[in-house]
Amino acid sequence: MSTAKQILNFIIKEKSGGNSFHELNVQMKIMMKGLNVKGILEGNIPDDPVLYDKLMGIANEFGVDVANLC
Repeated sequence: MSTAKQILNFIIKEKSGGNSFHELNVQMKIMMKGLNVKGILEGNIPDDPVLYDKLMGIANEFGVDVANLC
């Protein structure tokens, strides 16, 4: 599993609290920030430093600590 996919899954899981409706809500918020959530989750988008930086910024903005994942 790619690092971007791991980080994205963790952000969604932590922010939604396991509620499937909230998972979709969090995914939508991330998409509105300019990321292709579906592409990352399906593994169609390769890891790169720009994507990593965007995910770290979103995690920070959402108050999710992803330091232990990397």
